[in-house]
Amino acid sequence: MKTTKKKSKTLLTGQQRIISLVLLNTYLGTITEDNCEIAKINFENQTSKLNIYYNYKFIENWFSLKDEEYKQKIIDAMQNILEVVVIKVSELSEAFQLFDSQNTRGKELYPHDLLKAYHLRAMKNSKKSEMKKVVEKWEEKEPKEIETLFKNYLYPITNWSKRLNTKEFTVKEIDKYKGISEKTNYTYAKRAKKATPYFQIAEPFIEGEDFFEMVEYYLKLLNKIKTEIYHNPTFKKMANLLSKRNRNTGYKYTTNLFWCILMCYYDKFNNFEEKVVKKLFIWAFLLRINLKKIGYDSINKYAIGNNENNRNIYSNCIPMFFIISESRLHSEIENIQINTNIKKKPNQEWQELYRELLDL
Repeated sequence: MKTTKKKSKTLLTGQQRIISLVLLNTYLGTITEDNCEIAKINFENQTSKLNIYYNYKFIENWFSLKDEEYKQKIIDAMQNILEVVVIKVSELSEAFQLFDSQNTRGKELYPHDLLKAYHLRAMKNSKKSEMKKVVEKWEEKEPKEIETLFKNYLYPITNWSKRLNTKEFTVKEIDKYKGISEKTNYTYAKRAKKATPYFQIAEPFIEGEDFFEMVEYYLKLLNKIKTEIYHNPTFKKMANLLSKRNRNTGYKYTTNLFWCILMCYYDKFNNFEEKVVKKLFIWAFLLRINLKKIGYDSINKYAIGNNENNRNIYSNCIPMFFIISESRLHSEIENIQINTNIKKKPNQEWQELYRELLDL
């Protein structure tokens, strides 16, 4: 989709798809720099350059396995069958309205795609260079990486911190991440504006550019905590348990629960206090010891401290996310007592895990 203002052109969405088509047609020889404006673009970002290079090599390798007849069929399809509809509008706001209306039909977009469009529209009065910058940084990221950030981390942590069950993150829940207008006179909006560039999961932020900064911030934070656990010798035993254990579905759920609670803690207190990190790890993985089978419903109940109608099936019934969100000092988490006793002897499969947890 393009929007024109005077002679300038801005691509709002679909950069990766369009570049992929350009690479494909460049390989096929159906376009050149002489007849394709996009092919003339000189990308300055090194990550973009590498991605373009590797994607072109992938296309090259893929066609090396095909015969000339197959290649000719693709060329014919590109030249004679496939069509591209270009819609031009005079105002940026009109482009976003068109984007929203078109995406109510056909295949539903991912929530983060709609959030991207929403927050770009909130930047309509910003400089074009600022919009270009945030779009380029967004497009450098793998879409799956952004999807996973919201689906597996930000959205569950936000709910569990309020002692609410979480569910799949869909377009119905995107209002939680639309932010607040900096023009509003609400007191909490003024406070959020003053807090930038610092963010807190479940806390409000200003719509527009702050959304893109928030995504960048939490992608880096998630990478930071995983790097710390996997590479700090202090946490070597935990790293071994995370990487070598049989990765069945229940264990994956438990692993994600640990990353979520550690992210929640680090987001609040900005430290990797050894005693606290080990305590959070034991708290998360005792669930794997307590239950024979683990589904997402089990994770939900455990995360908010739901004791299954007083059945006492857990060694601990602690709403850990809520406690962290309400704590003033990290020492409050350090002083929480984790019960490592279990009511039933664990399955043979998890007895070794239990011994390793006690040995942390």
